[in-house]
Amino acid sequence: MAQGDYERAAVKYQGALNEAPNEIAIRYALAVALSYTTRRDETIQQFKIVVSRGQPSSAEVKAAREWLASVNGLENTSVPVMPSIAQGEGRAAQTGRVLGQIRWHDIDPHDRMVRITVSLTGEDVATRNVTMTRPFKIGRPYEFRNIPPGSYRLVAEVGGTPMWDVKIDVSADNDTPLDLTDANSTVPKDFNPTSS
Repeated sequence: MAQGDYERAAVKYQGALNEAPNEIAIRYALAVALSYTTRRDETIQQFKIVVSRGQPSSAEVKAAREWLASVNGLENTSVPVMPSIAQGEGRAAQTGRVLGQIRWHDIDPHDRMVRITVSLTGEDVATRNVTMTRPFKIGRPYEFRNIPPGSYRLVAEVGGTPMWDVKIDVSADNDTPLDLTDANSTVPKDFNPTSS
């Protein structure tokens, strides 16, 4: 799902659902993955099951109702469309990009190699199953592609110490630039990241 391979994600979620058919969270994740494919009838069927079997006040049921309302899959409802998961008929899923520079004082990767792990974790109903983690180097750019739109938390850490912890909103078909520098870091200015 995090890599934008929704067909493969749907297969994985279906496998998990076969093992635990009463797990609404897994069925909802399957429905969300399907919503990014052309398998519209299956998507509607899975979201309807979420609505009928889930707790009415749960985030999954609310999001499922909104998606169904957006495609007229639910009768007698006035729930507004939720653009973060509702996709137009036959349209490919729209994703965004997060990118920027990682800079800490005068660290030059040619002179001193400092590896940093950057994680992007979804923070709302539409993105909470999305987690991306990649290694980068201080002094070089970083980039995450094919990110479903929504709210995220970006954490960058060196040797277990989080140097950055930032909340961002990603929109479809747009770049979200975010430079990681001493200006928006969570550690003191004199912090010395360990070389690797």
